[in-house]
Amino acid sequence: MTPERFEDGTPMLLAGVRRRHAFAIAERGIAEQWREFLAAPQIPDRIGSTYYGVMCGSDDTTLEYMCGVKVQSFAALSADAGRMRVPAQRYAVFSHPKDAALAATWQQILQWLSVGPYESAHKPDFEQYSRSPIEISGSGEVLIWVGVVERSASSAVGA
Repeated sequence: MTPERFEDGTPMLLAGVRRRHAFAIAERGIAEQWREFLAAPQIPDRIGSTYYGVMCGSDDTTLEYMCGVKVQSFAALSADAGRMRVPAQRYAVFSHPKDAALAATWQQILQWLSVGPYESAHKPDFEQYSRSPIEISGSGEVLIWVGVVERSASSAVGA
């Protein structure tokens, strides 16, 4: 798998539901998280109709995931709403094949990162859904945006 393109992303404010999931049951937990998010009241100050599934971080056994939408401001959000500031960064953008499992696409992307000229920027990576992730099955576009830096650039910083 190779990126469809590279793109300089602009800063975004995202709001939604954030949860930590054990890797062993993440697929089921994230699907339930999406159902809960989509059934909740509309997020105030939403921009556009795109949905974002954001990998917020991980450790050896778990990952944090956010179901969200782009917002103009955090000011009108409820106290329990998840918030995330996504910085401007360089992305490798992958198109998820409609007939593949999302986990398999992520595995291929991680493989590409492990051997290619780029490595993770260690910033939030996200899935971008053209429609509701629950309704998308088989139709609608899913893009995966992975923050990257050139390997030589990150090596020089650590030297």
